[in-house]
Formats: sequence, C-alpha cells, structure tokens
Amino acid sequence: MATNSKDGFLRVWDLKDGVMLKEMDARGEAMRDMALSQDGQLIASCDYGGHVIAWHGDTLTRVFRNQLAAYSLDFSPDGATLAIGSYYSTTLRNTKTWSVQGEPLDTSKDDRGYSLTTGVVHCVRYSPSGELLAIATERHIQIWNIVMRRRIAIIGQDCTHSLAWMPDGTRLLSAGNPNVREWDSSTWEEVGCGNLWKGDTGSSCQCIAVNHNGTLVAYQTTDNHVRLWRPSDQRTIAIFQHSDSPCCITFSVDGKRILAGGKDKKILEWAVPEHAWPDSKNAPKYRTTLQDHDTEAEDCDTEAQNSESKILAMNMKVHDACISGDLPTAEELLTQEINAKGDHYHSYANRSVVMARKLDWDRALDDATKSLSIQPSLMGYISKGIALCGKKQVRDAKRAFDVAFTFTDGDSKTIHFLFMIKAIALFNANHHSEAMRRIRELAAAYPNGDTNLACRVMEVYLYIQLGNSALDRACPTEAADQFTAAVNTGTFLSKSAIDPKYYEEFVVLFGCDFNSLWQTANQKRCHALLRAGRLVEVIEAYRYLADMSDEATRASCFNWSIGFMQELSAFQGSALNADANPEMCKYDDVSDSISDTDSDIDNVVC
Repeated sequence: MATNSKDGFLRVWDLKDGVMLKEMDARGEAMRDMALSQDGQLIASCDYGGHVIAWHGDTLTRVFRNQLAAYSLDFSPDGATLAIGSYYSTTLRNTKTWSVQGEPLDTSKDDRGYSLTTGVVHCVRYSPSGELLAIATERHIQIWNIVMRRRIAIIGQDCTHSLAWMPDGTRLLSAGNPNVREWDSSTWEEVGCGNLWKGDTGSSCQCIAVNHNGTLVAYQTTDNHVRLWRPSDQRTIAIFQHSDSPCCITFSVDGKRILAGGKDKKILEWAVPEHAWPDSKNAPKYRTTLQDHDTEAEDCDTEAQNSESKILAMNMKVHDACISGDLPTAEELLTQEINAKGDHYHSYANRSVVMARKLDWDRALDDATKSLSIQPSLMGYISKGIALCGKKQVRDAKRAFDVAFTFTDGDSKTIHFLFMIKAIALFNANHHSEAMRRIRELAAAYPNGDTNLACRVMEVYLYIQLGNSALDRACPTEAADQFTAAVNTGTFLSKSAIDPKYYEEFVVLFGCDFNSLWQTANQKRCHALLRAGRLVEVIEAYRYLADMSDEATRASCFNWSIGFMQELSAFQGSALNADANPEMCKYDDVSDSISDTDSDIDNVVC
C-alpha cells in the first residue's frame, strides 16, 4: 500500500506485517493527491506547491519531477498516460517519455468559449475502458472522450470532491456536498436513490471507493464514519467508526478489507462482512495477453487459434472458414460446439458473428444475447454491438460497445482494435461520416506506430466501400471522388508492406477485403472516371497507376490493363455523362450527407 501525507512524505507499506518498506521525501511540502498504475509499476504524487513526482513501483526510484500546478492525478488503465488536473485544465503525459500528449483539456470554458467555472479541478478519473475521462471542478463534472479529445457532457454538480467509476463503465459516482450521486454514462442523467446515500446524519461525503466487481461502494462522511453500501438492493450493510475524519478510502485487491486514512495520521482497516465478499470468480485477473482466457473454452477447444488474433477465441477451423468466406461450414462447426456444450458462451458469440456476416440479424442478436446471459465477455458485447448495428439500432449498439471496452483490461492495443471494430459496425449501419470521423481521430491521437497505420488502412478501405456503393447506385462521378480519396489517403500503401495477419480480426468479423487496397482503389478510380466521362482524368489516373506500381503490381495488373484499354477505346469520342439522372444518386447515410463525409479530406495527413 502507498500513502501520502501533509508532512511531504510518500510511504510504501507491507500490508501483511504493517511494516513501512520505504519513506520518500517528495519535496517537503504537504501532499495533495496520489495515483498508482493498475500494474503497480508507477506511483505519482502531487503536493500543495503543484509539483508532480513519479516513482517506479518496483525500485521506488524517481523517474519524473516537474512543477505543473497539479491538483489531481490518475493513470490510464494501461498505465501509458498520466492525467494531471490543474487550475483550469487537464494535461495528459506519456509515462515513458513524460512528454505532453496533445493540447490540454480546457475545463474553464464551454464549447462556445464562455466561462464555465471559477474553481480548480478537484478530481480526474479515467473510465475502465480508458476512452473517457471524468473531471470534477467546483461547479461541474465534465466528461471528455480522450481518443477524440472532445468534451461530450457537462453535468451541473457543485462541490464534487471525488469520482469513481463502476467497473463496467455504465455508472459514474460523484462524492461531494452533501451526498453521493450516481450518473448513467449513456445519458449522463442522475439515477438511483440519491437520498439513501446521505447516511443517517446527512453528513457530507468527500471520498468514495468501489470494489473490483462493483458490488460494494465505500464512502466517508464528515462525522468520522465509513459506510459500506450495496448498490444491488440500495442498502447500507455496515458502518465503521474512524478515530478522526477519514479523508481517503480504498478496498484491498481481494475486496475483503477496507482501509481509510484519517486526519489523526492513522490508517484503520476493517473486514468487509463475509456475506458481502465479492465472488472469487470475478476477481481481477492480471493478464499478459489480450485474449479472453477461459479455461473451459481452452479445454474443449484443442485447436484454439494460435495466431496474432487476440480478441477472438475461436476454433482454427471456424476461423479459417470465416477468413475464406465459407460461412455455412463455420455455422455448422459452431452449432456442433453449442450442441456438445450448451453453455459455451464463446461459441454463441462466434456464431452471432457468422449470422451477422450472413445478414441474418435476428439470429445474430439472439446468439449474442445468449452468450452474454451465460457469461459477459468482450466478444459477447462485440457481437451484440455488430448485430444491433445490423438492425439499425445504433444507440443500443453504442451502449454494447461501451460495455465491451470494460473487458479490455485497459490494454491499449485491444482498445484501439475495439475502437476500429465499433467504427466499421457504425459504417455498416450507414453512419458513414461518424465512422470516418472516429477513425481519423484515433489516427490523430496516435500519429506513429501500428495503430496509426491500421487507421489509415481502414480509412482507405472505407473510402473504397463508399465508392462501390456509389457505383451500385449508378453515380460514377461520386464514385470517382470516393476512389480518388482512397488513392490520396493510401499513397503509402504502394510502398509499405501490410501484414495481413494484423487485420484478420476485421476479416473474420466483417468479411473485409484488405488485399491490394492501393491497386484496387486505383483500378476502380479509372473505371469510375471513365463511366463519368472524365476522359482526361482517366488518362492521368491510369498513368499514375502505371508510374507508381512496382514490378509485382504491374504483373498482377497485366490482364486488367488489357481489358481496361479495350473499355477505354469503346468510350473514345463520346464523353458519357452517367449522372444525367440525379434521382438515382440518393445517399443513404442516416446521419450525414456525402459532402460531410468528404469535408475533411484536405486535412488528411498522408
């Protein structure tokens, strides 16, 4: 356990023996806040002078120190980022380089630039998925989407001192004067029975903690009590007396004890009543891979996939059938698994994906729902989100994906994959502009590495789908513009080696075709320009394809080139206008127009 105090020291303790292992002098000033990364590898603290200091959790050596006017701290679930709440803003720092990530989040003004608050940031807390950051000030609670760097909600709540998320991310708890309040993260409306949270004395609450599976909430009141609340039946099941004004509370990792520090420099420990202990099967698991490890699934699935795909827990034969597009075989194999063991939740989730690929949305939703009824899982919520998008129930689909983020264990790679999966599902539900926007924002947030490359590949793929849709609607001019956007966005694809295994999950889930994206975009652009009668641009596009292609691409394009030149000859001398009938070119995006989709093309970084 780590503690900080007003004497300016941070201390690390052995809980078993109650022995202090190390005492570290931060700066000699009174400590204000402290945060620990979930893996225990980093400890950060800030003092009343505003300095932030970070230590390595194992060696307890100092790795960072700076004057940042800090009031509150929190590590992202994956430990890669430290959020630092200061006077009127919150900054994010990379915990490897300790450099600032992007522009600070300005909490002092609303979206129109008007002043919001005259108070400082009291508390910052990451959501379990790491996608959202809740920031409490003297006058408001603000919710920010960290991936998109956008404030998505402002809750009018005065004097909030502490925040805590439920583990599934569906609720945010705020502690302050006079009580604890509960907020629905899908609507940001208050829910629950707020009056019961005040306690018998009506004393104000300044700190709060939730156990690892969300079955218990502990909160402090200024009458020196620590109360244990059970959300399931909205009951106070225990009240503990502290010796003097508790000012910080936490659960032990196993959820069987509560610890609270008070103003009298004493840390008291109480046992959680045995009947309220969290179920051991839901205890937190520290995993080194991204895959849902399920012993039951591993025992009955001896041919489990041994590839780079970590989100999917799938039999290799089923996986290969999904990759090749042999959906009847995949469905048959999964049905055999379900008949052999009816409570195998992975099989239901995987069959839901196959049903979605077959556009049988009702059966897809039924299987996803069955999977979640057996055991909630990452794949279960992914399959439910995909099925709901297929049924055009987008709001419910977004909620399913939001819950899926809580099963990522804070792993950044899984979170980024899930973010892209959600974007493709929304795209397939005709929310094209929103899907594009999400992919671009994720790429902008991670300008280097695999995530950025995957986002750019995905953007090219989505532009090609928009172009195909326009051709299907006999709108070649629109199609040419979409394929041109794909070519401009994917200039790197002609020279970069794209590992197909990295994208297998998208192929399994959606049947995406990532083979030769750059070549496909260029060839389809030539055809669309030709059908639109834009012959000068046709020649330019064809020459660009020839000039930019390597020998292997030229060889694979040989037969296509012969056929295309024959088609071009047939069009010579008759500039055909295929857009004479505008009624044929209606766009089916339910949320945005096609011009909205392309409005940011000039800002795409290639």
